[in-house]
Amino acid sequence: MSKILIISNDKFYNINNKFYNSNKNTFTILDSLKKIKKIYLIARKVKVKKAFNKKFDNVNIVKLISLFANIKKIRQMKILMISLTPYNFFVSVMLLFLGVKKKNFFLFLRSDGFIEYKVKFGFIGYYLYGLMFYFLRNKLKILSCSKSITGNFKSKLIFPSEISNRWLTKRTRGRQNKKNKSVNLLYVGRFRDEKGYSSLIDLHQKLSINCKLIMVGNDEKKLKKKNYPNNKNLSIFGQISEDQELIKFYDDCDIMILPSYIEAYPQVILESLSRLKPIIIFNEIKHLKKTFKYGLINCKRDKKSLERIIKKIMTNYDNIQKNILKEKIYSKQSFFAEMEKFFLVQ
Repeated sequence: MSKILIISNDKFYNINNKFYNSNKNTFTILDSLKKIKKIYLIARKVKVKKAFNKKFDNVNIVKLISLFANIKKIRQMKILMISLTPYNFFVSVMLLFLGVKKKNFFLFLRSDGFIEYKVKFGFIGYYLYGLMFYFLRNKLKILSCSKSITGNFKSKLIFPSEISNRWLTKRTRGRQNKKNKSVNLLYVGRFRDEKGYSSLIDLHQKLSINCKLIMVGNDEKKLKKKNYPNNKNLSIFGQISEDQELIKFYDDCDIMILPSYIEAYPQVILESLSRLKPIIIFNEIKHLKKTFKYGLINCKRDKKSLERIIKKIMTNYDNIQKNILKEKIYSKQSFFAEMEKFFLVQ
């Protein structure tokens, strides 16, 4: 396979083959297909640089209207649609109308759209996503990172990963600063409603035990510095694009906390486990413990439960880290190998 068409709802800025985007996972997908000679990317262009950047000599952003002029060539290509959104749905319906066959058309689901749209838009969003999914599910091949995403409908499981060898080297057991009396909590992720970041801030404010909370993520819309809670134990940073810098945040923390209401296969869990850090999740996503057998501890989303779990983790820190070493961590290399099976083999 020498050419592929990728459909993404992400926003890209590009200049001289250098692409900027706020979603690191999308770059990982593009990078997994670097052996393909030409990647045609349908995506939205912006004039503002984003946090993550990477140079791709084989990627070319094309306009939607160009599909009509090149439909004969596109029918012979494999097509990968990243996530199901209204924009992607519209593009996919157009391609199906133009004669693209199921054998060449793949949809990669990275999150549970049913719950995500319900959190964002209520039951209207839930049913909107359902209509899109049920219309497309028999018309293309579905790849997903979790069985929970598609329910009883069959899909091919594939586990995306951004974990390079750097994440798995120079790991240390125990706390970085044993003399520090406070517990260092870390949140890494987007500041969106479904990620539960605001509930975490509220809970941290109520804790009676000494805990510092560091939050790292894209906060350009949801949080402004003037709105940060007045708390000396709370620090909020912007998005981190360099692995080495992000690894230091994990190494300096005691516990990573993931307050999301929905998750399928979060990269932050892979990152935290690779640095041997325990992870607190709330009961809404306790199903993740079926995927990740070690290192995840769930509790209720309230002050009393969270304090109890933090104390339990700190008391059993060494044993928890020993168990984390048993966890299988999918690497970027293994993800690339899986993607090549689908898109590089004729």
